Amino acid sequence: MRTLSAIIAASLLAASGLVMAQDLPQTAATSGKSRAEVLADLEMFQRAGLGLLPSPVGYVESEHTNEYRKAYSEYQRLLASPAYTAAVAKYESRSTSRLASK
Repeated sequence: MRTLSAIIAASLLAASGLVMAQDLPQTAATSGKSRAEVLADLEMFQRAGLGLLPSPVGYVESEHTNEYRKAYSEYQRLLASPAYTAAVAKYESRSTSRLASK
């Protein structure tokens, strides 16, 4: 009887683990960007000044400030510029040179 209870309990725990795993967001696997692209995007974000803006209590409120709109516009411009492409190439070359040295 004890063994049957243990088997039932183990089955229920395994089933609940599967259900919870399906609820987790799968953003990392579906982003579609390489590591170099993400690092270049972050560089453009910082270069535009978005990382320096203070975080207000209400996130939505920050989008309405002139300072934020100006920085976001610069960020969009940088993403479309050759600077972004150059940054991606820089991070890709760093990655390949690091792999070659191992």
